[in-house]
Amino acid sequence: MSNPGIQQGQLAYWLSVLAAPEETREPVPGHIAEALRVLRCVEDTGDGGLRVTDKGLLALRMADPAAIHYR
Repeated sequence: MSNPGIQQGQLAYWLSVLAAPEETREPVPGHIAEALRVLRCVEDTGDGGLRVTDKGLLALRMADPAAIHYR
């Protein structure tokens, strides 16, 4: 996925923000939210928010420096 408005690492950062407890969340920029929807890392909730999917949780685990594939 190529988007000149998204820099390397931004999607992972915002995905980790969405996975954080709700009271600490920052508002996610619209173009980032749409990119995460396209990648199926998040889905819309009934109240207008975003929920991290299983694929999104897997992406977060894979991005962790302690992930087994980095050893």
